[in-house]
Amino acid sequence: MVVSVIEHAGFCFGVSRAIELLEKEIDAAHFPLYTIGPIIHNPQIIEEMQNKGVHIVENVQEIPADSYAVIRAHGIPKEDLAYLEKSKVRFVNATCPFVEKIQKIVAEENENVILIGGNPDHPEVIGIRSYGNERTFVFKNLEDLLNMMDSIQSFSSKYIVVVWQTTFNLTEFEKCSNFLKKNFENLKLYDTICKATQIRQQETAALAAECDAMIIVGGKESSNTAKLHSIASAVCPCTVLIEQANEVPINLLYKERIGIAGGASTPVCIIEEVKRIMAEQNVNMVEEEMTFEQMLENSLKVISNGDRVKGIVVGFNASEVNVDLGTKYSGFITKENFSADPSLDLTTAVAIGDEIECIALRVNDVEGTVALSKKKVDAMAGFEKLEQACEEKATLTGKVSEVTNGGLTVMIEGVRVFVPKSLSGKPRDFDFDTMMNEEIELQITEISTIRGRKKVIGSMRALENEKRKAARKEFWDNAAVGNRYNGIVKSLTTFGAFIDLGGVDGLLHITEMSWNKIKHPSDIMNVGDIVDVYIKAIDDEKKKISLGHKKAEDNPFVLFTNQYNVGDIVTVKVMNLMPFGAFARIIDGVDGLIHISQISNRHINKPADVLNVGDEVEVKIVDINEETQKVGLSIRALLNEEEEVEVEAPAAEEAVEAPAEETAE
Repeated sequence: MVVSVIEHAGFCFGVSRAIELLEKEIDAAHFPLYTIGPIIHNPQIIEEMQNKGVHIVENVQEIPADSYAVIRAHGIPKEDLAYLEKSKVRFVNATCPFVEKIQKIVAEENENVILIGGNPDHPEVIGIRSYGNERTFVFKNLEDLLNMMDSIQSFSSKYIVVVWQTTFNLTEFEKCSNFLKKNFENLKLYDTICKATQIRQQETAALAAECDAMIIVGGKESSNTAKLHSIASAVCPCTVLIEQANEVPINLLYKERIGIAGGASTPVCIIEEVKRIMAEQNVNMVEEEMTFEQMLENSLKVISNGDRVKGIVVGFNASEVNVDLGTKYSGFITKENFSADPSLDLTTAVAIGDEIECIALRVNDVEGTVALSKKKVDAMAGFEKLEQACEEKATLTGKVSEVTNGGLTVMIEGVRVFVPKSLSGKPRDFDFDTMMNEEIELQITEISTIRGRKKVIGSMRALENEKRKAARKEFWDNAAVGNRYNGIVKSLTTFGAFIDLGGVDGLLHITEMSWNKIKHPSDIMNVGDIVDVYIKAIDDEKKKISLGHKKAEDNPFVLFTNQYNVGDIVTVKVMNLMPFGAFARIIDGVDGLIHISQISNRHINKPADVLNVGDEVEVKIVDINEETQKVGLSIRALLNEEEEVEVEAPAAEEAVEAPAEETAE
């Protein structure tokens, strides 16, 4: 066996730069540290970075203030970059310079029609697209381009500006470029495909043409790696894509010449590990080589319905997978028998050379074929896991594949789990159709066998109950008078509001809601509001919590005593009239009493003889009782002061005039 590796394998410049910048942040202990999306498309590198304390987020708004962040090599949308620049997040831009160049071209050509050759769902293309306008189009291949021609030609007065994803397929690039040149005169065609990518693709195509099998090493989410796999497969049908060295299919080791290519996000060390494992396996194969008689015996082995067999994928299309079983039989798996997920795309789910385990459904000795089921094997393994999860009351995650009148069907480990509506934890009027294709969490509550078929029941409500139970325990373990919470208003009554503190409800009495008098809790809060509360009292026996919301520093009486003293003269507003006096508003939340005896110098039968509700009058503060928080006011005190002034003036005149009268006599 001869193994060859393309010359330009390993990290490209942009990936190396991104990893280097992230490593610098780690070495500088800039934590908490986030990357916006995976820094590169390589699961081993991502796992290594996560083990070092790096968190991955898809939304920049999830990054807390005063944290550190590194923008991935593929870049991010313009809006996200603008958000980071205004936020308190300290970030490093590790966007590949070649990608930044494309973003700049699109931004500068914004007055024209922009065409972007690339995968519209790829983060690099999403970022580039954000710099465009309403006349921006994204196409994956020539077919996409043909379908959007009418839309493009409607802007005939504009230049047609074309850029390409850095990893765009070279063959498709030539087709699309030639087509555009023939159909548009006002064309600006920028060649933005990374030169390292071009060289890597050319080397892969050349090596694949010389080999019996090709191994493409790289992340399955990587656009660069996927294109290398597509290029090699077109030349060498026996091409496989692996992420780790231990995924090399054993059947490839029988090939005489094997080629290896790595994506731009694939470290050289993984490629070297692939070569080492292949060398070791090759030695073992030579030592364990079967005799002709053994191989003949295997080829004549009989397969019966229900047998569990293993084989190698030798071909596939959108509806069927062909499997080499190493016997006289040729195996095939229909899409329906491959997976319980009806939305699965077979063309992306398998690759030539994959080893696969199945159950024989129907053996046709005349035609030498076997109908196989991978779905049954998956279900068997899945049932074992679900049975264990049921015993352990473990939390499982699955995708809703069907919504019926009775409930939801959720796919977990290849097994159909039924969640009745009564166990969904949703209200009766909930629109369950909105949950289609949603990822949900649940617990397995029942596994039974009915007429030979296993039935699995799941419950979202049971999981919610477990979460609430755990939350309640955590709450009571830490609850103490004075603890503050951001609670959620759960319900309102005439006497107060019940606040959800996280699994436990507390009562916020109406008198604790505001320093001002309110008629009903709905005057200041609604169900669903988040309110800042603290624990006033705990009844451990009855497990009841009394809450407070008012802050001492906001007490209107405290504000009043800080501003006014006995003897001060203030203008007040009459708020209420009683037989014994009038209550007048001094400041919001503080009313004082003008006793009937302090309203006038003359006798009055009732306050209404002199005052009306709404009147504004000047009063003198005659008493402040801080213990009872009551204030005494007086209008009469001011009237008495005026009278004293009037009485003293005539007395002075009489004192002067008296001698004059006496002199006249």
